[in-house]
Amino acid sequence: MRPTRARTLISPRGRPARILGLIVLIAGALFALPIATAQASDYTAANLPDWAIGPFTRQPAANPAPVLSPSSSGWDSSDVDNPGVIYRNGQYDMLYRADGGGEPVQVGLATSTDGIHFTRSASNPVIPNNVDPYESGGVYDPRLYQLNGTYYAFVEGYDWSNSPPQTIMETTSTDLVHWTTAVPIVNTNYDPAVVTDGNDTPVLMNTQYGQRYVMYYGDSDPAKGRFIAYSTDMLHWTNNTAFNMNFPSDYNPWEICVTVTDYQTVQGGPTNNNILMFVAGTLMAHGRWYYGISEVEFSASNPSQQISQLTEAALSPAEPYELSGTTANTVFMNSISLINGQWYMYYGAADHQIALATAPLRASEQTPFTGTGFETGQRYPDWADSVDSSGGQSGGISNVNPYPGYGLTGPEASMRQENAHTGSTALMYSGDAAGAAADYAYMKLFDTSAHPPSIDANTTLSYWIYPQSANSTCVALDMVFSDGTALRNLGAKDQNGNQLHPAHQCGHLTLNQWNYVTSDIGAVAAGKTLERIDLGYDEPNGSGTYRGYIDDISLSG
Repeated sequence: MRPTRARTLISPRGRPARILGLIVLIAGALFALPIATAQASDYTAANLPDWAIGPFTRQPAANPAPVLSPSSSGWDSSDVDNPGVIYRNGQYDMLYRADGGGEPVQVGLATSTDGIHFTRSASNPVIPNNVDPYESGGVYDPRLYQLNGTYYAFVEGYDWSNSPPQTIMETTSTDLVHWTTAVPIVNTNYDPAVVTDGNDTPVLMNTQYGQRYVMYYGDSDPAKGRFIAYSTDMLHWTNNTAFNMNFPSDYNPWEICVTVTDYQTVQGGPTNNNILMFVAGTLMAHGRWYYGISEVEFSASNPSQQISQLTEAALSPAEPYELSGTTANTVFMNSISLINGQWYMYYGAADHQIALATAPLRASEQTPFTGTGFETGQRYPDWADSVDSSGGQSGGISNVNPYPGYGLTGPEASMRQENAHTGSTALMYSGDAAGAAADYAYMKLFDTSAHPPSIDANTTLSYWIYPQSANSTCVALDMVFSDGTALRNLGAKDQNGNQLHPAHQCGHLTLNQWNYVTSDIGAVAAGKTLERIDLGYDEPNGSGTYRGYIDDISLSG
């Protein structure tokens, strides 16, 4: 977490006051849940996509507790948090951010042989705020890497006389105690994340500029932006290129944490050569106040091209030390390492203490889609509020705008805990039709391309739908197949003889109650390979807002 971001106000000692953040969340979340404490992530080994790391378990599992807490006195007696950690030759080396109450934030060193019990260095703080004016207000959130015997630390210097006040600073060491004088490498930005392997070693990648080390940085604040920088020597960074995170509008604020490539998630499984980025922010909070951690996948051949993103948090604040502290309901991480077949995530808890969560390599890959009720352990959508504009019969969008009054940027299709057919969660959809001859929006839900389900003559698709206005009945699930066809155009019909096409469902559903829809899709789609499942709104000459819910999807045969 930062002392300043789009959602924060600064208190006299440089700590965040989250009043503005609550206002932003309330104003920006469509039909938001009441502000409340966050819940633990619902991701399990059964519903994580193959590319994602997890699920995470807090350690020590028997009695969750921070691995480093503030000292009783001195420079780190107020808060310790957001560490960078590497593992070499049986030792865990941690650089951590800390302050002693009223003093500028500085960086200390702690070591451990078991990853849980850490001993502070007698030389602390090892990275002081000694480069004016960039670090006059402190140095924050170290990222730590090792390459060819040299340690590289990236910290965020703060100069409160500037706006934005942040500068990314870089310093090197051969012993983790004595560091070179930090130099500025990116002004007015923060959150640097060099792409590494699972052992915190920076990776040379083939880029448009040749073999380069790659660094992402930035956050949701439009004043700072998000960029990718490139380097041949890990010291000089150039070709800063903007990129888009493609998050729904109600995910703000968020920040980049760390990035890793050439990694595994499944025991004996393939190595993923794409780039996995961890991010932290309000993300899937949907109006609740918390800062959680999630994951996004980018292309290794084009680092600015996003491929996938989780639609639920990988780790959300749930334990007492995460719910209460300097910043309540907060987790934030700067480090991920694969150690003896298990991923180690050290993270800041409530901007006050440091904790550990681990994730062993999973036993198997994700299974083919058979359905979901959006509940714990069940399949979650692979996209949130994302239009399917892949070409062909993927649908796309025409003359549909965001539901008005909530600061949205487009139609919605993502999970909510407001109304459900069973359980506590369903998929909410919404938008605003412009009244044109062609009014439609097809939203991506599930990516089934990696493990496509079998579709034969007996396959049936069913779901429950709760429309809240006449326009809201012009909605149906759709499927896009590998041959370029789409279910809505194959002539499938529901149990009442209505074509399973959003436009042909108009007026055939009862408002403000759950309607059951089922179709023998095998009669028209047997033998086809399912690429993805979409949700379509389609109402020629439709005008006005629409909103409703989908739940308990089943694909069986």
